[in-house]
Amino acid sequence: MNVIKPTDPFPEITFNLLAGGTTQLSDKQGNWQMLIVYRGDHCPRCKHYMQSLHQLAPDFAQRNVEILVASMDPERIASRTVDENSWTLPVAHSMSIDECRRLSLYLTPHTPDSELEGPYSEPGLFLINPQGQTQVIAISNSPSVRPDLAVVLDGIIGTQERNLPIRGTYT
Repeated sequence: MNVIKPTDPFPEITFNLLAGGTTQLSDKQGNWQMLIVYRGDHCPRCKHYMQSLHQLAPDFAQRNVEILVASMDPERIASRTVDENSWTLPVAHSMSIDECRRLSLYLTPHTPDSELEGPYSEPGLFLINPQGQTQVIAISNSPSVRPDLAVVLDGIIGTQERNLPIRGTYT
């Protein structure tokens, strides 16, 4: 398994959008982008985190950060989750095991609280800079460990205003 690293070009993954069509974050050079992968409909912590994201979405937009939310949930489950929670951000569904592995996400076997028949991914946050490089990587093997979105926003503001380099590149 390849491990995604800071400065790597963001992987070419085609995301299936609930609104219809597809998108590839690797195709959108010139913009800041943030991908947040959530565990799925079965996760109350994910829903709470997404509510926080929706509250801060206008602030991210002011910093020219486009947001995409994604999970392994199939379309019908993802659609229900979006409707029940009144999410308005773009949502991708049906991520594959291979796509999750390309993002170095942790996977958890099917559990009784999930409608999925197979594994689901644990949370991840990826910030892609205008050059298409992976600027920030925050992945977790647990639903209870995620970056504070207000801190992420503050970091983006500092990075943009001071033209800070990508961190974590020493080998």
